Amino acid sequence: MPYECYSVETRQKLRETFDHVAQLYDENRPSYPVEVFDEVIRISGVTAQSRLLEIGCGTGHATEVFAARGMRIDAIELGEHMAGLARRRLGAYPHITIEVTDFDHWTSAARYHLIYAATAWHWLEPATREQKIAALLCPSGWLAMWRNRHIRNGSCDDFLDAAQPVYLRIAPELVLQRAQLPGPENVLEVERERLASGLFEEPITYTCFWRKRYTAGDYVAMLNTHSDHQLLPADRRKRLLDELATLIDTHYGGSVIKDYATVLQMARLRN
Repeated sequence: MPYECYSVETRQKLRETFDHVAQLYDENRPSYPVEVFDEVIRISGVTAQSRLLEIGCGTGHATEVFAARGMRIDAIELGEHMAGLARRRLGAYPHITIEVTDFDHWTSAARYHLIYAATAWHWLEPATREQKIAALLCPSGWLAMWRNRHIRNGSCDDFLDAAQPVYLRIAPELVLQRAQLPGPENVLEVERERLASGLFEEPITYTCFWRKRYTAGDYVAMLNTHSDHQLLPADRRKRLLDELATLIDTHYGGSVIKDYATVLQMARLRN
């Protein structure tokens, strides 16, 4: 369900779940293809002299890639535990700062050449996020947002179908028919964010398709970091994950391949 469809209370609960499983998140959430970072740098033109702001750095997966390329980054993270893991990961980089705060209520006098959100844009308040970001950008600065999207692309489509009866019995609120997942031909349209404020130029888009093999244990550990699964009562969540792991072990040889599309969108601030 899109972020905007949840109540304010539910959105807050969903946002806070990640900090409760920070170590699991760090160990089991996939990062992003290096090509995505290459495109962000190429399009925006940022260099080691530029100043970047990351909204929702999590445990620092995306931050580390830019940090290794010499970028100066101010990072914001909602969760104390997530930020702690990010600080540990990024301790060798002196030009990185991490502040525990909620971007929706954060203010700063600093101005940035690039502001980016990796799997965080949809958690920001839709009514104010564009205006806040525009106010923090230098003239002609760039906004970049991307995330990994699970798609239909042939690798484990039959597993998705086989898993749905398990969800139907244990967690019917999470049932997902395969037809609801986008394929490579329409994922961009599904993922495209409409920037409605008029403050930004027409977005530039880039999509990278990739896949990852998961053992049964790795697959359910990854699912256990998803906010919708975390909101399930603990006993139902354990039953669900145990049965999915058993399904993978008994019918899929102990592993499945998951198809992803990483959809990047970048927009420059209008002068």
